[in-house]
Amino acid sequence: MLVKGPKCDFDNTSDSKFCKECGTQLLPAEGIAITVTLETPKEELTRGTTLANRYEIIEELGKGGMGKVYKALDIEVHE
Repeated sequence: MLVKGPKCDFDNTSDSKFCKECGTQLLPAEGIAITVTLETPKEELTRGTTLANRYEIIEELGKGGMGKVYKALDIEVHE
């Protein structure tokens, strides 16, 4: 299956993420889910805080130079 470049109409292979002719990002076909990145709050996450309307923070497990790891309860499935 070929994917047309949105600006130049160039035929790209279906595994291409960017147009090989003009460099424009190629969007997935209709019906394919796009991942959305959630922005995390700047404030400290403490016990009882709810994140993304789904995860309740239980405790901080560790932290390092690139971030923190938390133990959380998935409110929707209670695990």
